[in-house]
Amino acid sequence: MQDYLYSWLNIHKAKPARIEFPKTVEELQSLLRSLKQQQQPYNFIGSSHSYNAIQLVDGNVAIVFDGSGLKNIEYDYITHEVSVEAGVTIEELKFFLRPLGRQLLTSGNFMKQRVIGGVITGTHGYDHESAIMADSITAAKLLTEDGELIEITEKEDEETLKYLRVSFGYLGVLVSATLKTKPNEQFRVKQQIFPLSQLQEKIDQAAQQPHALTMFPYSDREDPYVGFISLEKLKRYHPPKQVNLATPLISNISWAIIKLFWKIDARVPQIRPFVQQLIGRLAVNRETEIIITSPDDLDYLYDYHPMLESERNPSLARRFLSSNFTAYNVAVFVPKAQLVPLLTFIYKLGQEFRHQTPPKFFKNSLGVRYVGQSKKCAMAGNYLLESYAVELFFATQDLEFAEKVQNRIAEHFPIRPHWGKTILKSYALKHIDPKVIQTFKQKRQEYVGSGLLKPNLGELESELC
Repeated sequence: MQDYLYSWLNIHKAKPARIEFPKTVEELQSLLRSLKQQQQPYNFIGSSHSYNAIQLVDGNVAIVFDGSGLKNIEYDYITHEVSVEAGVTIEELKFFLRPLGRQLLTSGNFMKQRVIGGVITGTHGYDHESAIMADSITAAKLLTEDGELIEITEKEDEETLKYLRVSFGYLGVLVSATLKTKPNEQFRVKQQIFPLSQLQEKIDQAAQQPHALTMFPYSDREDPYVGFISLEKLKRYHPPKQVNLATPLISNISWAIIKLFWKIDARVPQIRPFVQQLIGRLAVNRETEIIITSPDDLDYLYDYHPMLESERNPSLARRFLSSNFTAYNVAVFVPKAQLVPLLTFIYKLGQEFRHQTPPKFFKNSLGVRYVGQSKKCAMAGNYLLESYAVELFFATQDLEFAEKVQNRIAEHFPIRPHWGKTILKSYALKHIDPKVIQTFKQKRQEYVGSGLLKPNLGELESELC
């Protein structure tokens, strides 16, 4: 039997009282009734993508949706909505929708993530509407601690659904969700690279057009470079660029080089500024690049081709600068007006920490996505506030450094939490409307009155009980 559960990248672990793998709703209902009778604390795990261990709690009974059960997917041809049970991953759902010519309104780019785990922790893409995955939920089925199955719909109880959509496993066990879909879309993607001092101008030009950016904090000592991506929806089909399938020999050699570089990077982090300074030198002559996306792309608009990234030969340049699979990720939401000041502040922090003894470095680039504002997810970081999600990466051994950087940011900026990634400190609730928090607490009392459902909320638990 498995003794421990681990978060993504094995950053956090927990030793539960025991692990349960329910395969049906009926089995789960029986389990919840038994746990209440025994007064045994529990939590449910809808995804391995839990950076801050919200879903990992010592001593709890861990209810794990491991993918071998609760896998039903149903599509409604009239409403074009899709209903998924708790074991379904984002990748599985995308493959299901593909032959129907449909896609999710938005999604994260971690394809193995359970859809349920993604929505409850505020996973997002980037857009001016429905940037948060949970924005697209029109109905959900929830199990109370008595095992009662409740269906909450947008038409009948939008107020409750507003709090359930992003609830980080605190209001009951979410066993299925119904999401809106849209027809496959095609975009013209403009990619630019320029100094941070020009960013505000580019943001103003993009307005509410979907966009994202990457800042390389060590690329220049005075004015670091930013890679900027903006998307324009096409009204007519344009043939996308063709890409060949992966060649085993080339892929294996490329991955060997990439992994060797990652090992060197982990042991000698001082090379990170040098690598990013190369970007600065190359950026001077870099022209704007235009790419046409494939309408049935299954990735995340980072990749502009019909295949999954894993089906193509890996890009050495991209992987050398990639942090997603090699680093701890901390993310916060910040109001639109505060983005450029925040990035400038982070740049200066990076310079400060690299000259400490011993020096500390961000893992690689900083990721930023425009997420607009949500009107449907009361506990989302962009609720009723036009926002950006800012993501910082740290080496896995630098968790204390990551916490220190987040604390410094919180001292100067009105950040809100990304529930799947923010280090959950007491200030994470500071800029959320107290009325929203109060209503959330009332909903918890209504559905989990005993308090036995206990995800790991750290310092926030007492404030949300």
